[in-house]
Amino acid sequence: MHGPMRAYDKTLEVWHVFEELHSQGKVKQLGISNFYDPEAVARLYSDAKVKPAVIQNRFYADSGYDILIRKFCKEHNIYYQSFWTLTANPTIINSNAVKKMAEKRGITTSQIFFRFMMDIGVVPLTGTTSETHMKQDLAVLDMPALSSEEIQIINEMLSDSI
Repeated sequence: MHGPMRAYDKTLEVWHVFEELHSQGKVKQLGISNFYDPEAVARLYSDAKVKPAVIQNRFYADSGYDILIRKFCKEHNIYYQSFWTLTANPTIINSNAVKKMAEKRGITTSQIFFRFMMDIGVVPLTGTTSETHMKQDLAVLDMPALSSEEIQIINEMLSDSI
């Protein structure tokens, strides 16, 4: 579902239509994007017969980086997928700290940020028309995790930008 309806009962009504498609085997998993209200996320989870498998939201300071929603997702085995991951976070990606991490590994700052996202349990969504960028993005899957200190540094930058 691209996003919640203006009224919760309408969101649930649409969700039930998707659940019917799921029961018919036409859809394997259900998810919702642009869902920034933690209470509404919990309510949908409670009311749904078929639980959301993924919540896809813009990952940026204005949403508080969805701290509460990501926590809920983790507790309920729901994938949290970020979009606008790079575009919304240029200050962090271009920070001296992230540049040093990238230089140390011989990779790009974008790769550091994508690796960070994966390390904190977020599935980053990316899009590009550049073959080079796509290869760089995919290479992150095989990269070792960031150190706990590096994760803490980036987490602090996120906290500072809220």
